[in-house]
Amino acid sequence: MLDGSARSIAQDFLDRQGEATISGDVEATLGWCDIPCTLESIEGRAVAKNEAEMRAICVAFIKNLKEKRLTFMVRNCVEAILKDDDTIWAAYETRYVAEGNFRTEDPYVGFVILRRKEDRWKISTMQFAVSSNSPANATLRKWASEQN
Repeated sequence: MLDGSARSIAQDFLDRQGEATISGDVEATLGWCDIPCTLESIEGRAVAKNEAEMRAICVAFIKNLKEKRLTFMVRNCVEAILKDDDTIWAAYETRYVAEGNFRTEDPYVGFVILRRKEDRWKISTMQFAVSSNSPANATLRKWASEQN
């Protein structure tokens, strides 16, 4: 069942988490991630089992964003469902902005499972349908190769 409050919560989460990440604030970005946390794309899968692993993934992702000179992520929650009192499943789109201009790539689609922990919603699982040169794919590809 589509839930308006779930969509509102998911949109607020996407806005706040995206802002922390694009600003380069590793500690704030970590605050939005549950442990364990699963992140995956077609080219890689990362399961952070502890804070040190999650921090390494966040640092690498933020580094990739900075290298591409991305200054903003425009995220739009497309659908969200409240699965139970503490779980939301949401589909969203992300488009990057670099130096005030939208990037020429199409927006990518993502899926996130949010779980309410302590005082906030956190990423439990996040999946990205992105091009191979996107910051998310580059981060996950590198993480997967380093784990083998």
